[in-house]
Amino acid sequence: MARTITLRLSDEVYEAVKRYAEAEQTSMNAWVEGVLSTEDMRRRCAAHGAWMRAKPGVAAAALAFGAANQAALAEAGLPSLSPTAL
Repeated sequence: MARTITLRLSDEVYEAVKRYAEAEQTSMNAWVEGVLSTEDMRRRCAAHGAWMRAKPGVAAAALAFGAANQAALAEAGLPSLSPTAL
């Protein structure tokens, strides 16, 4: 179930949000949702990066799995990432 929250913004911040939203030709609500979504993704990626750094074995296994998949695609004559991208 969706929840509604109310953000109280200073006049200065309100006007800035309004300018940014108008520049992107979108509503202020949609602009704020986009900013929050971007911030959420940034935080999730940072947490994932920290988790991967704490588990180098998992990272190595994932890279090896990806390399094996790319090799299998190349052997089958299917498009894949270039070897330098790995």
